[in-house]
Parts: sequence; structure tokens; C-alpha cells
Amino acid sequence: MEFLKKNAAIILLLIVFGVSASAQVSPAKVFENSYAKEASGDYQGAINDLVGLNGFDYHKSLRLGWLYYLSKNYDTSVRYYQQAVKLRPRAVEALLGLCNPLEAQKKTDQLEVTYKKILAIDPMNSKVNYALGNIYYYRKNFTLAEKHFDLVVSLYPFDYYSNLMGGWTKYFLGKKNEAKILFNTVLIISPTDKSAKDGLALIK
Repeated sequence: MEFLKKNAAIILLLIVFGVSASAQVSPAKVFENSYAKEASGDYQGAINDLVGLNGFDYHKSLRLGWLYYLSKNYDTSVRYYQQAVKLRPRAVEALLGLCNPLEAQKKTDQLEVTYKKILAIDPMNSKVNYALGNIYYYRKNFTLAEKHFDLVVSLYPFDYYSNLMGGWTKYFLGKKNEAKILFNTVLIISPTDKSAKDGLALIK
């Protein structure tokens, strides 16, 4: 009987020690393990590593948003990114992250709102200005599209995509001389570009 009591005490100590050791795992180690599992394609394992982590709520929410996005669980991804946004309303990275599942779900209206929130914080963000320009272009709202493409071209005059989309936007606004300049810039960047050549042919 004494032997059983001793064994029970030893088992209890091992359990307590195990729990204590687990509790002492640093957040850095938890994230390191999660990164390793993500790299191997084990997204659920990467998620599971973070679930029991205490503290670092913003960082955890941001990462869970990303991992659920990779898992194609877009609704849950949106939820975690929105949590991150609530925790750090001025964090552009959280809003940019939110764009990923929204884009995957083709929720253009929500994307537009999110892009505008980003630009309210970071008005010169070239990626978001280009993306918002695209939304307006395909809605045939060329006046708004022009505003955003122009800004990107002013920041990155040698950017292929903004010159091309800006060229077509100018063309549909009847600004053919400006469109011609942009299409010719595209051909400097990509000399065989068919879309730019088609645009120039229409202007002539």
C-alpha cells in the first residue's frame, strides 16, 4: 500500500511538473513552432500551437487570420483579422491582412471599405491605391480610377501595371494624349506588350 502511495505521489509530481513546464514555454517558442508547422504545410498544427497562448493577443489574432486564410477558411480568417484591427486600429498590416480573405471571397464592397480605411491611415500606399483604382476601373468609374492610378504613377513612374491601367483609364476618359504617353511608357518597360500596342492603335 505504501508502494502505491509513493507511486501515486511520483505520478502527481510528474503531472504537476509537466503542466508547469508547459506553462513556462515562451511565446517566442510557441510562434517558432507554429512557423515550422506552417512551413511544412501543417496549417492546423500551426493554428493549434497558438490557441492556448496567453498574451500577445494582437500578434496571435494577426497570425491566426493568416493561417486560416492559408487553410481557405475565409470566414474565420476574417474574424481573426477583424479582432486584430480592433486591438490595433491604426495597424495597416492588420487591414492589409483582412484584404486577403475578402479578396478570396470576391467581397468587393467590403474590400473597398477596407482599402479606404488603409488610405485614411496611409494615403500614399501604392499597393492599395492601385487595388482601389482597379475596383473603380472595372466599375467603369474612370474618374475615381484615374485619381488612384495617377498617384501610383507619380510614386513609381516605371511601374508596368499602373502605367498600363492608367493608360486605359485616360483613354476611356477621352484624354488620348495622356493615354499615349502612358502606353509608350509601358512599351519601354515591356516592349512587346500587346495591350499597350492595342491602346496606341486605337488612339491613332
